[in-house]
Parts: sequence; C-alpha cells; structure tokens
Amino acid sequence: MEVEIYTDGACSPNPGPGGWGAVLRFGRHEREIFGGDPGPTTNNRMELTAPIEALERLTRASEVRVYTDSTYVRDGITAWVPKWQANGWVTTKKEPVKNADLWKRLVDACAPHEVEWEWVKGHAGHPENERADRLAVRGACEAGGVEEQPGKAVRRDHAVSKPTKVPGEPCRATTKAGVPCPTDAGLSGLCHIHDPALQCGAMTTKGRPCGIATGGGRCKTHQGAKRMPESEAQSELGLLDFKGDSTGGTRHPPM
Repeated sequence: MEVEIYTDGACSPNPGPGGWGAVLRFGRHEREIFGGDPGPTTNNRMELTAPIEALERLTRASEVRVYTDSTYVRDGITAWVPKWQANGWVTTKKEPVKNADLWKRLVDACAPHEVEWEWVKGHAGHPENERADRLAVRGACEAGGVEEQPGKAVRRDHAVSKPTKVPGEPCRATTKAGVPCPTDAGLSGLCHIHDPALQCGAMTTKGRPCGIATGGGRCKTHQGAKRMPESEAQSELGLLDFKGDSTGGTRHPPM
C-alpha cells in the first residue's frame, strides 16, 4: 500500500513570513502537519518545505505519491534537479541554483523511497489540497504573516464567521517568532488568531482544543466526519509509522 502526501505552501506577503502544510495518508490512517518560518522567506521555499517535512517523517522505505499544486516543485524534482546535480548546482546560465539547500534536502528525503509526483490544480476544490492549503496558511499566520498580500488574498475558507476588528488597534499578543502580532485586534484586544473565543475550540484527537482561527464557530474539519483517535490509529499502523506530532506545531526550515 502506498503513502499519499498532499502538500502546499503559503507566504504573506511574498517575500515575508511563510507557512507549509501537508496531509499524510496511509490507508485510512492520516496525519496533518504544518509549520512556519518568520522569514523573510518565499512562497517557493514553503512549497518545497512541505514535501520535505512530510517525507522526512516517514520511518520506513515506502512507495509514495506526492500531490502538489506547484509546478515549480513538480518540474524541479522530476526534470531540473538531475541537470543541476550534473552541473554542480548551477543553471545553464552559470548562475547558482535558487533554493539549492532545499532542493538538496528534498533529494535526500526522497532517496529511501519510491516517489511519484503528481500536480493538482490549486484552489479548485480538491479536498486534500484544500486541507494542505489551510494548514500552510495557519503556519504562515502563526509565523507572523498577515491575512492578505497585495493583489492576492490569503484564503481563509475554513472561517465560518468574521470577527469584529478595532481599526488601528494591533493585537496585544506575540507570535511564536517572538515579534508583535501585526493583525488588527478585536474587541477583546486580541486578533482572531490569538483569541480563544474566535477559534474553533473543538476537541482534537490529541485532547486539546482546535486552535484554527474561524472568527467563532467550528472549522470545516470539525464540522465533518469524526476521525479515529490517535491512540487507536497508532496501534493499527503496523506497516508504517510517522515521525513527529500528528497535528503539527511550528518548525522553522533552514535558511
């Protein structure tokens, strides 16, 4: 049985704070992982980081199918990387390959496995791609990203209502990157990301409240079908294990 991995990256603004997310599936067992980088980083780096982090969590050599909405990632790993390796990581224009550190890390992460790469159209309603997108946006927001970037709104379609903001009043919280949160505060003095009253709040399989910012109400994940408790899933994996926490937590990729 093969492992399916769905990945996405986000950056807000670009360059700026970024996030990555991935959904790992083995049969009926799943993991959601996400993380952020306070940056400044780029969307391409986050798109690369998502499959790296997912593949590095596999503890056994496996057949893996990775789904990405980034042609940069798909074309890079399937067509460009062999040429770059042969040329000493320089392009045909004799320039250093951009993001070479992450490309090398991705090559190493793929090495133990048989990996197939599939491109999916982003923001087109693909369920797992949408989940990976929401995880990436969450990682970017927790790393200090803003909700919108010029000309492109960071998608928040997991929200079921919008909080009341106080124009000009910044959130009193500090991001995980240790910098003041740039998001406008609500009536509580906190933004929708940091105010527990404006988060989903449903109990996760890890026994903790879901922290997805919805503006109040349940996120799409917890409006849907119930998932197998983590302890039960772990006992039935048998053929495959995943490293790390099941629900993510911010990790910073090397720059």
